[in-house]
Amino acid sequence: MSRICKTDSFGKRLCTPSIVPVGRDGPLSIQVDDDTRKLRVGPLEIEQGAKIKPPLSVDTPGTIRDHGDGIVSIRLPVPTNLSLLTGARLLIVENAFELRRDPRALARTVSALRRAAGPRPLLYLQGIAEPGNLALLCYMGVDLVDDILPRLMAARGVSLRPEGHFRSEAPPEILEDLNLQEMDEELELLCAFIMSDRLRELVDQRAPSSTFNVVALRVMDNECWEFTEEYVPVTGGRFSCNDAQSLERPDVKRWRRRIDEVYCAPKHKRVLVLLPCSARKPYFTSRSHRRFINAIRSGGHFGLVHELIVTSPLGLVPRELETFFPAAHYNIPVSGEWSCQEKEIIFKMLDLFVRRNGYREIVSHLGDGGLLTGSLDVIDTSEGDPGSDRALSLLDKTLRELCSQYETVSAQEDRRGNMASMLRFQFGDGANCLMEGSTVVGKYPFWKLMDGKVQLAMHTPDRGMASLTLKGAERLREAGINIVRIGDFMLKGNVFAVGVTEADRSIRVGDEVVVEQHGQLAAVGVAQMNGREMMDLDRGMAVKVRHQVA
Repeated sequence: MSRICKTDSFGKRLCTPSIVPVGRDGPLSIQVDDDTRKLRVGPLEIEQGAKIKPPLSVDTPGTIRDHGDGIVSIRLPVPTNLSLLTGARLLIVENAFELRRDPRALARTVSALRRAAGPRPLLYLQGIAEPGNLALLCYMGVDLVDDILPRLMAARGVSLRPEGHFRSEAPPEILEDLNLQEMDEELELLCAFIMSDRLRELVDQRAPSSTFNVVALRVMDNECWEFTEEYVPVTGGRFSCNDAQSLERPDVKRWRRRIDEVYCAPKHKRVLVLLPCSARKPYFTSRSHRRFINAIRSGGHFGLVHELIVTSPLGLVPRELETFFPAAHYNIPVSGEWSCQEKEIIFKMLDLFVRRNGYREIVSHLGDGGLLTGSLDVIDTSEGDPGSDRALSLLDKTLRELCSQYETVSAQEDRRGNMASMLRFQFGDGANCLMEGSTVVGKYPFWKLMDGKVQLAMHTPDRGMASLTLKGAERLREAGINIVRIGDFMLKGNVFAVGVTEADRSIRVGDEVVVEQHGQLAAVGVAQMNGREMMDLDRGMAVKVRHQVA
């Protein structure tokens, strides 16, 4: 939900995420005198009570005030009627300070307000931000905070750092400057993480600085997962999973759910081979996996063998999905030890995976001594060292013996089965429309899906998933998958949100989408917003067009 935005809506250029200052000029600012505290939003002044102390909800709880021009303020607890939030440009939570007492309430409140108001308004939580929770608040979907709390804590002799709170003997005025400097530096850092698509890493680093942050993040990951997942792209760059909470990242959890609920293995596969992961991604580029592949595919039986990589935090990665995000992008510390949580995840996923896909034989080349396979009936070929010549020779011999009882599978049938599996994982049940009457040509991972001499789609490791041509997009349009409908205008280049009239709510940033106009195919490209953002926003690029109908 984190984002970097620029707007001139409040009289001056405002870049978010941003800190609203006390006593300084800006697009938004807080002005304090002996009797009053006012929030200035451009030319508008909003009375907020005496001095700097945040107002308490016991005064007028659960109310919404509409200040005009799309500026709405709310006092907690969250009112039951949130209809005034529709069309808001700025949503101010005046007494958010009280949420510091309850991390669960913070996560639930931000989630509830974002669900009701949508992605359009800037969300401003007053009196709650400090260096240690700034990244978390931004990750939750908060665009604006202020420096009220750092000033209050300085007056109490408390130094604020991202790593925690510390008592200080420094004069309050010096301590205040230091606290504000820490806020500015943390804001600069989190903007850098947002720009590199790695904010969740910073959040995971900062969360352990307080029990409050840990609880709030857990609630966001568990109770609010469906909300946060909607705003998490299906493509991205490299990231690290260095602690237990990263097991619950929305993109990681989405992967595991799609493996459990959407994925189907190629139907011609008879023997499942379990393989360990590698530090280098995608796996096929690593030295260890090149040796595994050579041993598995040394005979004509390779089409019968399905390779499945067992790893944390993703659980399971079928070979044909290894270039997808996040399978090709995660890094983990490898100590040779598995936590109880990791083992439980793999036990459950592996048991369901085997039952859903109906393999005749299972070969484990994990070298784990049966630690991860549980009660499954497997043949262990690892010899305690999966990469050794002896183990690889045994793997080759075992697969030849097991596959000898089945008819061989042609290379074309194997490629079609793998491509069908990939497309189903990417687009869902209806993706079979792309496979009808088609062939797959090329050498993995550079595959082209062809209808005769006409290309429908192409898979490359750079994109990590199938990219559609106009012919492929037409098939997807007829199946009603990932449709973005636009209004009556001349499409030139990319599609912007202002021109979108309807969008599939299942669309995520990075998805392949089909642009439809007047009931006909207009273009195909990559989503730059999720489906809800395309509908709710009136500015910004919605689809980066790859091909357009002439």
